[in-house]
Amino acid sequence: MTARVVLLLNNPFTADSRSWKLAGSLAAAGLEVTVVARARDGLAAREEGDGYTVLRIDQPRPLAWLPAPGLPPGHGRPPATLPSRVRDAAGRAAQAARYLLLARQWADRIAAAVPSADVWQAEGLITLPVALRLRGRQGGRVVYDSRDLHVESARFARLPGPWRRLLGRAERRWARSADGVVTVSSAYAAVLERTLGVQPTIVWNGPVRWDRPEPPERLLHRRLGLPERTRIVLQLGALQPHRGIEELIDAVAMLDDVALVVVGDGPQREALVRRAASQPRSGAIHFLPAAAPAEILPLTASADVAAMPIHGSTLNHRLTTPTRLFDAMGAGTPVVASDLPGMAPIVRETGCGVLCDPTSPADIARALREVLDAPPQRRAAFRAAGLQAARTTYAWDRQVDALLALYGRLG
Repeated sequence: MTARVVLLLNNPFTADSRSWKLAGSLAAAGLEVTVVARARDGLAAREEGDGYTVLRIDQPRPLAWLPAPGLPPGHGRPPATLPSRVRDAAGRAAQAARYLLLARQWADRIAAAVPSADVWQAEGLITLPVALRLRGRQGGRVVYDSRDLHVESARFARLPGPWRRLLGRAERRWARSADGVVTVSSAYAAVLERTLGVQPTIVWNGPVRWDRPEPPERLLHRRLGLPERTRIVLQLGALQPHRGIEELIDAVAMLDDVALVVVGDGPQREALVRRAASQPRSGAIHFLPAAAPAEILPLTASADVAAMPIHGSTLNHRLTTPTRLFDAMGAGTPVVASDLPGMAPIVRETGCGVLCDPTSPADIARALREVLDAPPQRRAAFRAAGLQAARTTYAWDRQVDALLALYGRLG
C-alpha cells in the first residue's frame, strides 16, 4: 500500500491550487506527503503545511553559458535565412542537452533531500524525467500528472514543427515509462490516449468542499473600498497571453456600476495595467496580487460573476477546463466563460453561467450583462447549479478517491 508520496513541482508552491489540494487531501487520507518545489528568494527552504512537508530546492542551471534561442514570435515559423536556421537548430540542440543534464542534476539534489518514496508524482512534463530518474535511483513508482497538453500549450506550441515532434516523442516515451498517468479532464484524456498511447485516470480540478455563507462576505468591496452597489467581475489566474484579459478590460469599460478585479501575477501585468489606464472608466479596473489557494473560494464568492474568456489559441486552450471554473461553481458564483470545446459543455450541462466569444469585447459585455442583470430567480439558479455540480460530479473528494484507487492498483 502506498504510504509516502512526493509531489514534484516546477513552481515555488505559492499559488498552485491543484498541488495544494492534493497535498492536503492525501495527507488527510493518512499518507506521508512531501511537496518538492522550486526555491525562490524570500521563501523558506522547508516549511510544514497542513499535515505535509514542503521542501524548496534550487533548480540547477547546467551549461548556462550556452546561448539559447528565444521562442519564435509566431506559431512555429522558422527563421528566414539559412544562417539563422542553422543557429536556431544548434541552439535548440544545446537546449535539449541542457535540459537532460538539468533533469539529472535536479534529481540528484532531490534524492539528497528525500531518500525514498512509494510514489514520485510529476506535476507536468518538465518534472517527468526527474521523477523517472528518481525511481531508477530510489525505487518506488512514477505517476505523471499531465495538467496540460504540454506539447500543444503556450511556449511549446510555438516551437518549430520538427522540435515539437521531437518533444512529443520524448513525452510519449516518458509517459509510457511511468507507472500511471493522471489528467484533469475527459477531453485531455482522449488526446493523451491518442498521442501517448496511455489511458489516463481523470482527476478533475474540482473544488474542495466549502460552505458558502448567505450572503457571502464582500471581501473585494472591503479590500478595494468599493461602494456596496458596485457589481464585481472577477478575473483570477496567471496574467499570461491569450487569457482574454485585454478583451475583458475593454468589455467592462462598456458597463456601468461594474468593477473588474484582476487577481494574479504574470508577464502581462504591466501591459494590462497600461491598457486599463487608457480606458475612460480606468478607475473601475483594479489589480491585486495572486491569492493563496485557501483564499480563492471566499474571494470568488465575494464577486458577482467570475470571468474566464480564454482564447482558443492552442489545442491546450481550446480544451482547457481551468481550476477557476470549478472554484466558481464551489463558491456559488455565476461564470462567463469562452464558448470552447473544453469549458462550454460543462457550463451548458451544469447551467452555472453564460458562454461568450472571447475575442469580442462586445460579446463578453453581452454575456456579463446577461448574468449581472438577470432577475434574482435566475441568479439563484446559476448559484444552485454551480454548487450542485461542485458537490457531486466535480467534488474534490471524488477526485481524490480516483487518485487513491490508482495508487492502490500500483501497489
